[in-house]
Amino acid sequence: MLGGLVLAAAIALNLGDLDGLRRMVAEAPFAIAISIAVHIPQIFLTAMAWRALLPPQHRPPVLAMARLRWYRESANALLPAGALVGQAAAARLLARRGVPGEMAGATATVDLTLEAVSQLFFTLAGVALLLGVGGGQGMVGFALAGLAIALGGAGAMVLLQRRLPLTLLERGLARLARRWPAIRPGAIRDFQAAILALHADWPRLVAAVLWHTAAWLSGVLEVAGILWLLGQPVSLADGMVIETLAQALRNAGFMLPGALAVQEGAIIGAAALVGVPAAAALAMALARRAREVLLSLPGLLAWQRAEGAAMAAGKGAAAPGPRPGD
Repeated sequence: MLGGLVLAAAIALNLGDLDGLRRMVAEAPFAIAISIAVHIPQIFLTAMAWRALLPPQHRPPVLAMARLRWYRESANALLPAGALVGQAAAARLLARRGVPGEMAGATATVDLTLEAVSQLFFTLAGVALLLGVGGGQGMVGFALAGLAIALGGAGAMVLLQRRLPLTLLERGLARLARRWPAIRPGAIRDFQAAILALHADWPRLVAAVLWHTAAWLSGVLEVAGILWLLGQPVSLADGMVIETLAQALRNAGFMLPGALAVQEGAIIGAAALVGVPAAAALAMALARRAREVLLSLPGLLAWQRAEGAAMAAGKGAAAPGPRPGD
């Protein structure tokens, strides 16, 4: 139903230009293809960022890390508060690959924080470009608001990680352990110790931020490529303005699955600053949304299959072997 409403809006925006509407519909599959072609390398770049936080002896293959990152993104795109849900699921699956549980959880948590930190630098670069061209002064306030949300979120994550209420959490886990004996109340202290050890390992932190920054920058190629296909070519600088501001404004919809509707509005508003018509910007937003759905639905199914396989393997390992004489 939501897809139908967005399509109706696209048609309404183009009623005065039937040729433009036909072109937008005709080029849609190619625009989605460009979006997918750019985003798959982004998944690998963000997977490398997470992998860089792990000690060398505990690093799974790059393809395995990319699958875990794919599961996390799929949850983020299609589930409410999916970033947290996907993070927990991916960390659990990483632990089932032999990585210590506290290390898997700590690296997933710090990786999420570093992704937000790298976005701050990315957004600052976009705001600087916007101010440099001297346009869109009214939009700068919205961009700075999105930047403030990202900054506040990153700061809160860092502060909470360094000062977890350990005693309170241990009491809560102890109560849960009465019902589920597998829960270890003391594990929360191991988890924070692993996080603090990561915070002190600057080479790994810097490497992860650089991988995430490369992933953010590749999104500029997606914007420029799709708009070129739609007959609205923009420079890489203008593409960066669109991508940075759209991502900053998208933070306002962090509780919605995939920031539904917020992302589309952010792209249209940011694109208007560099002279891209609303119809072309909406077409680009639809291509990105279609890419998210096309990649995330299989991702959720693959995640479910991975969870089932891990549970089956765990039950098989726990099953008693044959007794002598059987």
